[in-house]
Amino acid sequence: MINKNNRGISLYLITIMMAILLSVVLGLSTIIISGAKIASNADYNIKAFYAADSGIERALFNIQTISGGTNCDGFSDTFGEDGYAYTVTIEIPDGGTCLDSGTVIRSLGEYNGTKRRIEVSY
Repeated sequence: MINKNNRGISLYLITIMMAILLSVVLGLSTIIISGAKIASNADYNIKAFYAADSGIERALFNIQTISGGTNCDGFSDTFGEDGYAYTVTIEIPDGGTCLDSGTVIRSLGEYNGTKRRIEVSY
């Protein structure tokens, strides 16, 4: 025989268990979505870094090959269909050329709103 004081207890327990299960599922979903966003941003960071690296490589090429160390002007460029970009600034020591010791080349790479900077000095 069923005790009249225990009526509805199974409905109450199932409701509590469903609430706990729902909170666990929502918590795991939040963690998974956050991880996917972080992984996506890591991809943008890498592409922005390589865009900055391209700027450094172009500056070194221009200084050593094209200008012979006489043209130390900064420059910028956008390339690729996805909109990779870099901006390069070159600082030279007082009265020197781009080939002199103490020259600093800075390149800012950009991709999809993410920016990364590289600095080279020699």
